Amino acid sequence: MSPSRPARALPAAALALAAVLYCSWLLGPLLNPALGLTHGYASELAARDQPWHLVFGLGDVLTGVVAVVVGALLAVTSRGAPRVAWLGLVFFGAATALDGGVTPMDCSPSTDAQCARLEGLGGLSWRHEAHSVTSSLAVAGGVVSLIAILAVLRTPAWRRWGIAVAVVLLAGTVVTLVETIDPDATLGAWQRVQLVGLSGWLLLAAAVAARPGSRAPRRDRPRPTTDAPGGSG
Repeated sequence: MSPSRPARALPAAALALAAVLYCSWLLGPLLNPALGLTHGYASELAARDQPWHLVFGLGDVLTGVVAVVVGALLAVTSRGAPRVAWLGLVFFGAATALDGGVTPMDCSPSTDAQCARLEGLGGLSWRHEAHSVTSSLAVAGGVVSLIAILAVLRTPAWRRWGIAVAVVLLAGTVVTLVETIDPDATLGAWQRVQLVGLSGWLLLAAAVAARPGSRAPRRDRPRPTTDAPGGSG
């Protein structure tokens, strides 16, 4: 028996909420105009010396918790290829929660010369140093999940949506990696393109979770067979 519509709608709605929470960086121009929408990494908004850093850190933590819970639920109840997508979602969620709650940056190297100097010398905390690791793991989980979702999309409209999300996410990721070699004024903008791609993937995952085929059907217990009355003995 396929799961009911409310049972499918709940994880889908939770993933849509995660996509919105993951866009907390859009509040940057309002809460921290020094960083805005394109200057420096979006993660610098959550650096511990920045104004309203708890808001941006909380956005990541809540996104991560929702992703872990929903991903684990779907991984247990799904069948076939989508399970890899939900495990990638769990991986993304765990890394993102760590990003916001355990490994926030100490300071903003793009706006603070002293911070940038200490970062180059390795003089900042282990949390600051680990932040790039947890951020990279989060992106890796999202990419793996998106690839797994693309593999199960069948209808042309769904595939076009998935491919568009993949193009945005991969373009943002690749150019951001290139920009880290020789940073310029476009680094922050491209990193935010990457974040838009990840939010698009979360919305795509929500849509897939809402589909009837995304959850394993309940297996009814088989009824025991009995001999018909009056059978030969």
